[in-house]
Amino acid sequence: MDMDMRVSALSNAVSAEQVHTHQQTEGTFKFTLASHIEEAELQQRLSLLMEEITMQGEKLAKKRDVKDMRKYRGLIKEFMNEIVNRSHQFSRENFLDRRGRHRVYGIIRLVDQTLDELAQELVKDEQDNIAILNKIGEIRGLLLDIFT
Repeated sequence: MDMDMRVSALSNAVSAEQVHTHQQTEGTFKFTLASHIEEAELQQRLSLLMEEITMQGEKLAKKRDVKDMRKYRGLIKEFMNEIVNRSHQFSRENFLDRRGRHRVYGIIRLVDQTLDELAQELVKDEQDNIAILNKIGEIRGLLLDIFT
């Protein structure tokens, strides 16, 4: 009778352990699923912002208006804020490469510098059309480098 009791206690311990492991796995799965949903939402948001930035860049290249420049800079700032504020939540390689977030911050500094150069080109008396187009293209390329 003593032997039956030990076997019964042992089988109860195993089933409790299995239940605990199942709950942990389910929790991890839910977290992973939530992360994937958030990540998909972020990717979609960044895609839409990239489209807006591209269209605003084309508008800026045609009109070269200060108001368009402000809107362009605002869209880029919004894009970069999304990257900086939310990229740490995900472990995807396009957000966190081997060097971590340093790469993203380096690109953001380059974008800011290029935006300043673009603004300077726009206020020159003799605007250089090719330089303006190059700066807009360079900024788009830098943003895509962060995004993809």
